[in-house]
Amino acid sequence: MMTSNRIFLAAGGTGGHIIPALAICVGLQEKGYNCEFLSDKRGKILLQQLAPEQKITKIASASPVSGSALKRAGALLQLLFGVGQSIAHIIRWRPLCVIGFGGYPSAPPIISANLFRIPSLLHEQNARIGRANLFLANQVKTLLLSWQHSTPLPAKTPIKVTGLPVRNAFFEIPDYRKKTEFTEEKPCHLLIIGGSLGAEIFARLIPNVISTLPLATRKNLCVTQQVRSEQQAQLEAHYNDLSITHNCAAFFTHMADEMSKADIIISRAGAASVSEIAAAGRASIFIPFPFALDDHQTANARSLTSENAAILLPQPEAEATPEILSNTLLRLMNNPQECKIMADKARSLANKNALNDIIEAITDCHKPSNGRAK
Repeated sequence: MMTSNRIFLAAGGTGGHIIPALAICVGLQEKGYNCEFLSDKRGKILLQQLAPEQKITKIASASPVSGSALKRAGALLQLLFGVGQSIAHIIRWRPLCVIGFGGYPSAPPIISANLFRIPSLLHEQNARIGRANLFLANQVKTLLLSWQHSTPLPAKTPIKVTGLPVRNAFFEIPDYRKKTEFTEEKPCHLLIIGGSLGAEIFARLIPNVISTLPLATRKNLCVTQQVRSEQQAQLEAHYNDLSITHNCAAFFTHMADEMSKADIIISRAGAASVSEIAAAGRASIFIPFPFALDDHQTANARSLTSENAAILLPQPEAEATPEILSNTLLRLMNNPQECKIMADKARSLANKNALNDIIEAITDCHKPSNGRAK
């Protein structure tokens, strides 16, 4: 049976898995490869919203490591059924290779590829390697990492640090130009972004933090904030009471433009957000989502904060003592040079060639392995 030029991209059903996979899919298609997604029901719905022109096949899967014994047994049966579906799909199309992006929907295609000795790779978006990728790592040719100091590393699988694909618009943002001081004429532009849960917390936390700043400092502040639609009116009322210039919205269509204007960014620490902020080259304060699986958002943030390229503030501390965030913000506003140093360091850690490096690893997957890469 001849091998085709088809590549299977297997990903969990969340944006954190699907969006990087989609970026790589488009890059592969530009090079003439025939790509197809394999994911669960959530992934199929999400991909149909983001890129309805892409091919996608739904694969049965579930997490076998959480819930009651009965639930875990049911999940294992679903995974076995997903392996059967994947085997049938591989026999039909005989793909060139399979690349997984984490989440348990990536397990059946990777396991099936291994059975047929079809080359496979994994890409990990977070600095804390996910459970599914750790489980699958010994079955693939290479594990591609987004962050230099990711943990825990599998013992025998070759490793290559590629970074996480980020749109060129973020790299095209001009280098941060330090302001000698923040004034009413040249204010500090503060950008606050977060997913749904992040936006909910920040809508309550940030106005309280800003209210503790000295009046003279508040006059030198301009706030752009992502907020849930049901909280927007109340948040805007808070800022009006504080006489803060503001722009609040549930969604920003051109995030790179917002980051370009920002002097300081307060954000969650999802892999995409951390990578985009690094690519944009801006000072940032990360408040990781505290209930993320295996606390992977804190690990993502530390990829920058351990290099003095950002500031890490755990959410419990920020909520319990808003003065900590207030003092941090005040320190940066009183010392624009620190913003400049942090911004330049963050940009130096971004990998502009992530997409090309990942595609190169995929297209080279038939070459003999030379051991663990650096």
